[in-house]
Parts: sequence; structure tokens; C-alpha cells
Amino acid sequence: MSLALLQLPMTLFTTLVPMASGAFIGLAIAFLTTRFSDGCLKRIDRWTLLPLGIIAVGFVAAFLSLAFPQGATSVLRDIGGAGFATGMIVPLTGLAFSSLAVVYWIIALTGNLGYRARTVFAVVVGVGALALSLSIGMSLAGSSALSWSALPTVVGLMGFCVAGGVPLGVLVVALGGGLQEAENARFASALVVAAFIGVVASIFGVASQMLFAQSLVAALVPGAEALPGSWVYLVISIIGFVVMLACLRTALSPDRTSALGRTAGATAGVPIRDRGDVLPVGERSAVPLLVGGNAAVLAAIFVACLVFYALPV
Repeated sequence: MSLALLQLPMTLFTTLVPMASGAFIGLAIAFLTTRFSDGCLKRIDRWTLLPLGIIAVGFVAAFLSLAFPQGATSVLRDIGGAGFATGMIVPLTGLAFSSLAVVYWIIALTGNLGYRARTVFAVVVGVGALALSLSIGMSLAGSSALSWSALPTVVGLMGFCVAGGVPLGVLVVALGGGLQEAENARFASALVVAAFIGVVASIFGVASQMLFAQSLVAALVPGAEALPGSWVYLVISIIGFVVMLACLRTALSPDRTSALGRTAGATAGVPIRDRGDVLPVGERSAVPLLVGGNAAVLAAIFVACLVFYALPV
């Protein structure tokens, strides 16, 4: 585990960038299943700066990894010529995705996107998020570490993108006051199913890598463990994913959705000119649930990445 801590900046990068970029998958699903009002879209667009900021933090962490001699040496040794240090796949894909996401945000913020164009653009950015996670996974899979050079590495990274991105996208919608308008079963079911698929892919990727690393170590040193206690970290990660799914399902439950309409009158005492920026009581109660769910999945992905970087066999 000390090796993972040595590569903490890269661990943060692998945690934050797939999750934050995946928020556009959640937004794309929301736009495909619900037609939001113009006022709601403006608020959602303003809050879209949240995942963009997290993406920026993730890339800063990646660059910082090269500022520390020991961490840089570890990255160069384990990832090798095909990875972050010398390869161009991740930097180019990251630049392309970031540019695409920022252009989408700026155009949407200025109100120059029709609803159909917005939906198509959001889907394209969501696909770009998956492509970015795919490129990160391919760079790791092409490294000199045998335990990384397998399909589960790619699957796991793309799972992080969906499992972490969907709840973050829903949080953006909730902060923008969109849950009140999303009163259809397709909205909730599509998002929960997408998040569940991401969780399955994430757990499959991490567990498969652990088994593969253990088999390599056992072949070299019979009876040895690749990472003592690694299954404890896997259990912690799984708990985080489960908590996220529970929070997401509760926040999007039909009972809560119907409650949003019943509590909308709680804003009656607010001046009319200010009501557009005030969330109904039911929606405000959903935001803490989604914040908790995002915190849980962030912890789950972070722990999974710690295990990942601790197992370069």
C-alpha cells in the first residue's frame, strides 16, 4: 500500500477524472428522458461548472505526480513507454474531451443551444467521457506491470466513469432544481440502471485485477500474498458503491418525486422575483442524499484505485 501512497497524485487523477467526466453521461441521460424548462436549464448549466472544476483538479494532480522525483520514477517504471509519462494517448484524449466539454458548457450557458442540439451535444460529450476512461485504461493495460495488462483494467476504469459520473450528473440536475420537473419513471430507472452497470463493471475490474495479481505472485512465490489485507479494501469499496446506489435510488424514488410537488408551496412566502432560484423543500432534501451518495462513490473509487496502484506485479 506504500506504493499506492507514493503515487497518490496519480491515484487522485484516476479517481477524479473518470468520475467527473462521467457526469456528462448522467446529464445526457437526464436530457434524453426529461424536457426541462428554460429556467431550469440555465441553473443546470451554471452547476455544470462543478464537474468541470473536478476534472481540472484531477489533471493538476496528474501533472503534480511528475513534480515529485520518487513518484515520477515510480510512474515511469510501472507505466512505461506506453503510458502517461511518454505516451500521448491520455494527454490528447484529455485535451480533446476537456475542450469539447468546455465548448458545450459555454454554448449552453449563453443559451444558444436548442433542446435537441443540447441533448445530442451532451450525448457526444458523454461518449467522450467513456473514450477518455478507455484511453486511461489502455495506457495502464499497456504498461510494464503484468497485473495491469489485462482487459479488466479497461473495464474497471470505464466502470468508474459511469458509476461515479451518473450520481454526480444527477447532483448537478438537483442543484439546478431539475428533479421537480423529472416526474417520469424513465428518468429514475435509466439513471439507476446506468449507475448499477457502472458499479458491476467497477467491482469486476478491481476484483479481477486482484485475482490476477495474486495468481502471478503465487506462481513466483508459492503461498505469498500480492497485497495482504487487500480484500478488506475491496469490501470497503463495495460498501461505498452500495451506499451510492441506495442514496441515488432514494433520491429518485417515486414517493420523493411526488413529494416535490406537494412541498412546492413551501416557497409561497418567498418574493416572486426570487422564487426561480429557490428549490422546493422536497428537492432540497434530495440534495444531501445525493451529496452523501457522491461522497460514498468517491471514497469507493479512491479505495479501489489505491488497491490498483498497490498491485503492479
